[in-house]
Amino acid sequence: MLSFIIRRLAVAIPTLLFLVVLSYLIMYAAPGGPFDMERPLPPAIMANLEAKYGLDKPLVVQMFNYVWNVVVHFDFGPSFIYKDQTVNDIIAQGFPVTLTYGFWSFVVATVVGMSLGIMAAVYHNSWLDYLAVGISVGAQVLPNFVMAPILVLVFTLWLGWLPGGGWQGGQWQYIVMPVIALSTSFMASIARLTRSSMLEVLNANYIRTARAKGLPMRRVIFRHALKPALLPVISYLGPAFVGMITGSVVIDMYFSTGGIGVFFVNSALNRDYSVIMGITILTGALTVLFNLVVDILYAWIDPKIRY
Repeated sequence: MLSFIIRRLAVAIPTLLFLVVLSYLIMYAAPGGPFDMERPLPPAIMANLEAKYGLDKPLVVQMFNYVWNVVVHFDFGPSFIYKDQTVNDIIAQGFPVTLTYGFWSFVVATVVGMSLGIMAAVYHNSWLDYLAVGISVGAQVLPNFVMAPILVLVFTLWLGWLPGGGWQGGQWQYIVMPVIALSTSFMASIARLTRSSMLEVLNANYIRTARAKGLPMRRVIFRHALKPALLPVISYLGPAFVGMITGSVVIDMYFSTGGIGVFFVNSALNRDYSVIMGITILTGALTVLFNLVVDILYAWIDPKIRY
C-alpha cells in the first residue's frame, strides 16, 4: 500500500505544478488587464502600477516568480482590486465559510443518498424503491439555483422559520438552507449510483451463496455486499466533495454567506486576475488531492487495483 501511495503522490506533484503554469499562461493570454478602465490611465501611472506589481518584466520572469512564490511560499500575490489585501487573505476569509457548509452538504448528501440507494436496491420493485427513486428524481431536477430561492420563499417569507441570508459565525440557523440547496442534486446522483451498484452486487453468485447458507440479510448487505458496491460511489464522491466546496457561487449569492464564491464572481467582473488564479489553483489542488484520496480508498477496498 505504501508504494502505491508513493506512486500516486509522484503523479500528483507534477500535475499541480503543470496546473499552476497552465493557469498563469491562460490568464496572461486573456484580453484586457486589471487596470483597464473606461477612461484610460495616463501612461506614467500605468507604468508605475505595472512596475509595482511586476507586470513590466518579461513573461518568463513573471511566470517563474509567480510559480516560485506559489509552490515554495504558498503566496498567491496581492489583489489588484481589494486594496491592502493579498489573495491569501481573501482565501483565508472566504474559504472557511465555504468549507463549513460544503462539508455538511457532503455529509448530508452522502448519508441520505446512500441510505436511499441501499433501501431502493434491497426492496427492489416495492413501494420503498419507488419512493426512493421518486425522491432522487425530484432532487435531481431541482439544482441549487432553483432550490435556493424556493427555500427562501418557503422557510423565510412564508413560514419565518429560518433567516434568509447571512452567516453570523456559522450558527446552525444560517447553515440549514445553504446545506439543503447545495446537497440535493448531489444526493440524487449518489442515490442512483448506490442503487444500481447495489443491485448488481446483490445478483452476484457469492451473495446468493451467502443467502443460501442462511446468513441474515442485514449481515449479507453490510458485510458482503456494501463494500464492493461502494466502488463506483467512491469514484463520484471525490469530485462531488470538491464541487460542493468550490461550486458555491449560487449559494453565496443567494444567501450572502460571504464564502469564496462571492470573491470569485467579483474578481471576474473586476478583472482581478490574481484572485481568479488563486481560487482556480485552489480548486485544482483540491481536485488532485481528493482524486488521490479516492485512489487510496479504491486500493483499500479492492486490493487487485494495486496490481
